[in-house]
Amino acid sequence: MFKLITSSPSDLYNISLCHKLCFAQSLSTRLGMAYIQKSFEWFLTRDNCFLFHITNNEGEVVGYCGGFIPRFVGDGSTSGIMQYTMPQAVLGVLLHPWLLLHTEIMAMYPLIAKNMRKKIFGQKAVQAPAKPAPEFDKRAGLVVIGVHPKYRGTGIFTELMHEFERRAQQHGLTKLVLSVKKSNARAIQAYTKQGWFVINEHATTLEMSKYLQ
Repeated sequence: MFKLITSSPSDLYNISLCHKLCFAQSLSTRLGMAYIQKSFEWFLTRDNCFLFHITNNEGEVVGYCGGFIPRFVGDGSTSGIMQYTMPQAVLGVLLHPWLLLHTEIMAMYPLIAKNMRKKIFGQKAVQAPAKPAPEFDKRAGLVVIGVHPKYRGTGIFTELMHEFERRAQQHGLTKLVLSVKKSNARAIQAYTKQGWFVINEHATTLEMSKYLQ
């Protein structure tokens, strides 16, 4: 018997434990539990984000999903999470300095430098317009999703995806987007089975989308 729950601060530790099991070799896991928990906490600090999870009979988190609804051009989850988790990320790197050469961190150097300049020189972030421009592409972004290794193939992934779609529709959205690594063939296949398709290809990632009726 599984239970779907809207996540709260008290759930973040158990969600983070599940994340570590789902992505044992990921950069986030290597940065440590403090970083993982802080990154999930970000979803609970904004009213244009949502985070939910599924537990088993024992209350163990067996799956989770986080979504983000951008409000204007340039409003991104990657930069938002990076700014929010910067102290924990720095601590993780100090404890594991070899991570400075990790490809994902190296790719973020320009964004990290930009955020540091804001901190040091007090530059204010560009404020969002009161209303998005007419040409703004309204959508819901699937930022993070994971299923406990022991529970893969039990329908947890499908239930998480359906709940993500339901929450997007609650916000009046019909377009869904996500980014996935090209090397993650299993995830790409799973998304494709759920009706997602590739819209853009980058050096190491694919952008996928789905339209709801």
